[in-house]
Amino acid sequence: MSEYFLLTSVDRWLFTVLFIDLFIAVILIIALRFFYGLVANVHATNELAERDNFAFGLSFSGGVLALAFMLMGVLSGEAEDDLLTESGMVLAYGVLGIILIKAGRLIQDKLVLTGISLQDEINKGNIAAAFVDMANILATGLVLRAVILWVESASVMGLGVVLIAFIFVQLLLALVTRARLFIYEKRHPEGCLQEAFRSGNIAISLRYLGHLVGVALVMSAASGLIIYNEKQLAAAVAAWLMLTVLFSILLSLLAFISRKVILSGIDVVDEVDHQKNVAVGAIEGSIFIAIALVMLSLFS
Repeated sequence: MSEYFLLTSVDRWLFTVLFIDLFIAVILIIALRFFYGLVANVHATNELAERDNFAFGLSFSGGVLALAFMLMGVLSGEAEDDLLTESGMVLAYGVLGIILIKAGRLIQDKLVLTGISLQDEINKGNIAAAFVDMANILATGLVLRAVILWVESASVMGLGVVLIAFIFVQLLLALVTRARLFIYEKRHPEGCLQEAFRSGNIAISLRYLGHLVGVALVMSAASGLIIYNEKQLAAAVAAWLMLTVLFSILLSLLAFISRKVILSGIDVVDEVDHQKNVAVGAIEGSIFIAIALVMLSLFS
């Protein structure tokens, strides 16, 4: 078997780097468990084992996946020349990822989706609120991965670009959320989307999750058509965001057409908004994600 595993010094160096990166990534994912309980002012073990808080578990799993998405971007690049630099950059990006994921939650919770405290609702066991929180976290993680891959190298400059892109990402997600709020209020002048989440409407939260994750995926797709250029960084980021907006509009249009065909003969608004039909809400959300994945495969 030795002929299949003959390793050169370069191979041994590469595998050493890979194992160290893997170790750091696992440590960061483990650390997220303690960070989550800390920022939520709850004890994770108590929420999961004593209270059996399914909502907290969903929110936490979203954080784990989001951090993994971002680490995929970091670990996909070329390794640094020495182990200390490589380890430091992976650790720096990982810690930054945890901080930005938390910051994204706070921005969406406190500034965008006002009128409801998602964290309080999750602590109460509200599964619909957990899916909404999960949507924000996953969308942030997916886009951060796209930004890191776009920059093509884990560096101090790359950290700055990630921070800049994060701000624009939150603005974009805020626009999507505001659009969903507007649509809901047009359909139901007497109510609001936040109240639907508070009442535990899982169907609506699944549709919301699908839409936000879909937009994050098409933003990743848009990055494949924009060339990263440090000398014209502002123009490149602006072009990326403009293309993302166009892709997001296209996503909504294609999802609307697909929904009309797939769910023909079904009053979607009544089923999801009033009857809280989780099956229909899940299908609506999956349509957004499915079309976004196709766009990602075509343009990335």
